[in-house]
Parts: sequence; structure tokens; C-alpha cells
Amino acid sequence: MLSPFFNIFKKKSEKEKINPKNHNKIDHLKTIKTGEGTTITIVEAKDIVKKIDLTQTKILTGRIDKIRHLTQKPIDNIKSITRDLESAKIDVHEASFESVVVNSKKMVINSIRKELSSNISSPSTLDDVIKLHERLDSMVNRFSEVSKSHKKVFNFFISKYADKLKTEFENISSLSMQCKYEIDNFEKERQPLQNCFDNIDALIQKIESIKMEKEKLKTKQVQLDELKLKLKKMNTEINDLINSKKYLESKDISKKIQLLDIEKDNFHKELINAFSKVSRAMNKYSYGLNKLVIQRIDIMTEQPWRIFEDLITYLALIKEVKEAISNGKIIVKEAVKIETYLDNLINTLPEYKEKEERLTSEIKKLNSNKNMHVIYKLNELKRKHTNYNQELNSLELYLKDSESELAKNKDEYENLLVSIETYINSTTKNQYHISIPK
Repeated sequence: MLSPFFNIFKKKSEKEKINPKNHNKIDHLKTIKTGEGTTITIVEAKDIVKKIDLTQTKILTGRIDKIRHLTQKPIDNIKSITRDLESAKIDVHEASFESVVVNSKKMVINSIRKELSSNISSPSTLDDVIKLHERLDSMVNRFSEVSKSHKKVFNFFISKYADKLKTEFENISSLSMQCKYEIDNFEKERQPLQNCFDNIDALIQKIESIKMEKEKLKTKQVQLDELKLKLKKMNTEINDLINSKKYLESKDISKKIQLLDIEKDNFHKELINAFSKVSRAMNKYSYGLNKLVIQRIDIMTEQPWRIFEDLITYLALIKEVKEAISNGKIIVKEAVKIETYLDNLINTLPEYKEKEERLTSEIKKLNSNKNMHVIYKLNELKRKHTNYNQELNSLELYLKDSESELAKNKDEYENLLVSIETYINSTTKNQYHISIPK
């Protein structure tokens, strides 16, 4: 049986015993000062890193190929042992066990032969190396599985062959461990190279990001300048309007309109209050009547100034409500008082109508004054001015944030550039400077 092979890499000294050869270790040197050495593009920098990767991979595949050659001997030995085992006559002693032993022997031989049936190709890439290691592991694991599932046959009937097979598979296991060590060591030492690849990709993205951000900033700055110019012109226009004779006249008119609007609003409140005193009676009267009557009663209780558009119809409706109360068709509390309120409405509504028409006419006349357009224009300018100011603040905030983000991107860009140059220069022992088009 094979013992499991974990804890392979315990100490540095043990690693050196497994493979004492010196590996090409990658160490960082001090950053090469810009302006010195050879100037290259980012694409050329990536090509240099690819060449470094190919060189390092070639060294690894060479080492693994030597291991591959070393596996051939134990594999040949295993094939020889299985042939001997196949031709050997097993002494079972008891006939009842013979078929079991023969079948187990066949299964063991077929399983091992199947695992060894395909050739192990010479590796040329890291992927090939990993597959080779997996193949060696598969051989060892398969023998371990077979030896466990046919344990009794191995121990009692074919122990001589089992011991020989175990020895050869242990040799393969040892070579698999060395292969694993080479892969782990390569990947560990390759990490700075992979980091450089990642940094190059990140730098290319960062360059594009900075370019796009600059274009956005340029566009937004133009918008900001145009907006400032608009606001400047608008301020001049507003000041000219405010200082004009027409504005002073229209301002007086506007004050009169405001006073009339207040008077009209108070008048409407007075109307609502007057109708609120009879609203219950009107609502009771509306039960079971058509929609048109209900709509008219709603107008009287909610927007009574609208009744002046057709006062005769509404007066008739108010009289109908009063008559219904007088005849006892609808019962309301304090009926006498409600009838008095209704009489007051009937008597005063013509005067209310005159007042509504007078206020409406005066407001309309003042609004039609030829100088009132100045007020309207000024209000429109002030509204636009407010909107422009909000847009201006938003643009200034965007520019501030974008400039901050751009500065951050430039710092990251410089760090990536330095990191890439440092790796390439430390690995190639040359002095390259990466030039990025502005």
C-alpha cells in the first residue's frame, strides 16, 4: 500500500534537497528615473513581459521534461511486472477461491494497463506541465484505489508482485511530488510577472478612463462657461427692467392687483361661510334627485362664486330648498333659522354677483395694462435665473468631483507605470521608460 504524500514541503532545507538547482528569482530594484534608457510604448512593454514569461516557462518545461524522462523507467518496470503477473500461476490452495483470485488479478492488471496506456507528451506550456503532474498523480491514485479494493488478493496471493508494484508507484509518486514542487515554485516566482500583466491591463484601462474623463470635463467646462455668460446677460436684463420707468409703473399696478386678489379671496370665503349655514339642508334636499341637481348643490357649498355664471337657475334651486323645508318635505333642525339664512342668500346674491363682476373686471383691466408685460417678463427671467443658478451649482459640483477623481486616477496611473517599469527593468537588467501619448 502507498502512504499518502501530504506535508511535502516542510522546510527550506527539504526543498533544496528535492531540487538544489537555483531558480531565476524575480526581485524588485529601485525605480528607473524617467528620461534615462530606452523609450518604449505600453504595447512594447507588454511584449517584453510576454517574452519574459515564455523564457521562464521554457525553463520550467525543460525541468519537467527531465522528470517526464525519469518516469519512463518505473512505468516500463510496472508494465514488465504486470506481464509477469499475468503469466504467473497463482497457488490458491482452495479451489473455491480460485475464480475470485483470477478475476481480481485480471481487474488489477487491466486497471494498471489502462492507466499506463497513453504516452506522456513532452510539455511546452504551463498547462501541459499541470496536465503532466495530474497524469502522474492519477497513476499513483489509481494504484492506491486498486490495492485497497483488492487488499486480500494483494496481501495473500500476489504479495510478491504487489510489493514490486508498490515500489515503482512510490517512485512515480516521488517524481510527481518533485513536479508539484517545480510548479508551485514557478507559480510563486511568476506572481510578480502576472502582477505586471495585470498592471499593464489596468494601465491601459486607466489611460482610457483618464482620456474620457478629460473629454467630459472639457464639455462640462464649456457648458459652465456658456451658463455663466447667460447668467451675466440675464442679470443685466433684470437690472435694466427693474430700473425702467415701465417697471415702476407696472409695480404699482401689480400691488393694486394683489390687493384686489386679496379682497376677492376674502369675498369668496364670505360666500363659502354663507352657504355652509344651509349646506345640510341642501344635501338632504339632493337625496334621490338627478346628478345635475346634485352637481349644482356641490358647487353652491364648495365653490359658490361659480353660481354667478347662471344665477337665475341657482336662485330657483335655493327657493326650491326653502319651499321643501316650509312644506315639511325635508326635516331639518332649526328650520326657521335655516329658512332665514336661505332668504338672506336669495336677497343678497344679486349684490354678491355685482361685487364678483366688479372685482373680476378691475383685475382684468389692470392686467391688460400695456406695462404689465414687464412684470411678466421679469418674473419669467427670475424663474430662468433660479434654474440657471441651480444648474450652475450642479455643474460646479460635478467639475469639482471630476477633478478630484481625475487627480486620483492620475496618481494610480503613475503608480502603475512605475510598477511596470520597475518589474521590466529589474528582470531584463535594462533601463526602459514607457512613453504614453498625451
